[in-house]
Amino acid sequence: MVMMPDVVYRAFKSLETKDAKVIYMSPKGNVLDQEKVVKLSKEKHLIILCGHYEGIDQRVLDEIVDEEISIGDYVLTGGEIPAMVLVDSVSRYIDGVIDNSSLEEESFSIEGLLEYPQYTRPEIFEGKKVPEILLSGHHEKINQWRKEKAIETTKKKRPDLYKKYKKKEENS
Repeated sequence: MVMMPDVVYRAFKSLETKDAKVIYMSPKGNVLDQEKVVKLSKEKHLIILCGHYEGIDQRVLDEIVDEEISIGDYVLTGGEIPAMVLVDSVSRYIDGVIDNSSLEEESFSIEGLLEYPQYTRPEIFEGKKVPEILLSGHHEKINQWRKEKAIETTKKKRPDLYKKYKKKEENS
């Protein structure tokens, strides 16, 4: 099933604004990453186009789409779930959605690294303790520990991101 061009085009024309960026959710697009999320959050208006099964007539895509975005190297039945992923990730960067300080120390925001481990109370759970440094109150040492753990976590769980991080470090 391919969505017919006239229906999609009329729907688009009813929404179109001069400053809208039109994104088509597609496995053919560039994979969404944090850098793209931040960039899209600065757009004035986004129109997200979602195909279903085989997609949308190519003539419409050629006419109205500014960019195709994928959420990963796999195929879903439609673009609705990828659109929700895009909306959720972009909306976090819109003023007033969440506290800006929450955006500074999370995965992909700390020099492209994954976030460090998180702990809360109780201090001891199932025989495992919160790392002593986090209880010390020494903010400089805590920040240093967090950076070290972010590097360790990234190296272990996402070697591809770790390579990018090391390359940036070497070039700076």
